Amino acid sequence: MRKLIYAFVLLLTLSSCSFLIDDEIILSLPYSIPVEEMCNESIYYTLVYFDGSGVRAMHIPRHVRKVNLSVRKGYLSLFLLYPAEDFTPLSAYHEPGDESTPVFSYHASSLIEFLIDVSKERPLLVGNLSLSTILSRYEGDEISKRKFLSLLEKGTLTLSSDIKGNLFPIIIESLPFGRWISDRDDIKDIVVSESGAEVKLFLYEGVYVFIHEDMQQLYRIIVSEDGTNLGKLQQFPIWY
Repeated sequence: MRKLIYAFVLLLTLSSCSFLIDDEIILSLPYSIPVEEMCNESIYYTLVYFDGSGVRAMHIPRHVRKVNLSVRKGYLSLFLLYPAEDFTPLSAYHEPGDESTPVFSYHASSLIEFLIDVSKERPLLVGNLSLSTILSRYEGDEISKRKFLSLLEKGTLTLSSDIKGNLFPIIIESLPFGRWISDRDDIKDIVVSESGAEVKLFLYEGVYVFIHEDMQQLYRIIVSEDGTNLGKLQQFPIWY
């Protein structure tokens, strides 16, 4: 009987500890994203997330729109949704004490993707960050990753810190004729009046994807911190 009592107390203790260190999060995936609307097909996702302790990944099948996760209580957690692995990820985050459902969008994905990479080596540095404070002043795309990380590591990152990156003019001369639709709902489409005509964009550091209206090709632009850029035409991937 005494052994049974000890076992019961131990079980309660372990359950209590789990309750203290975990938050249960329900992620509501977007009902539809631009590439789904273009194809009229549901897409699958790869979810990559930082749970306050480490980085995890999971496959989310087509048509699934809710995911339950456990994250470490008292720490920032970050979420990235990669549509079919070929398109721009959506992002969301959860901060301690926030009982609202994380909302996925594109506007902070570049920064959150960067922070998830940093968290693989420095989980406490990222886990103690107040991301909502930063995003109350800056859009995610416009933040210089180098400036941000430098100040974060020094412990001198504040709301008055200058962490804004540069908006670069990007010249494209190789695109075929037609409308190239951004896979993000916050980036304007590209209209090419004739094949090879020069198109000028203004973009921050990051990766951008545009899909031709005939759904045969996509164009990926990678913009580095110094403004150099690389564009690549690819076949449009079929996932269904």
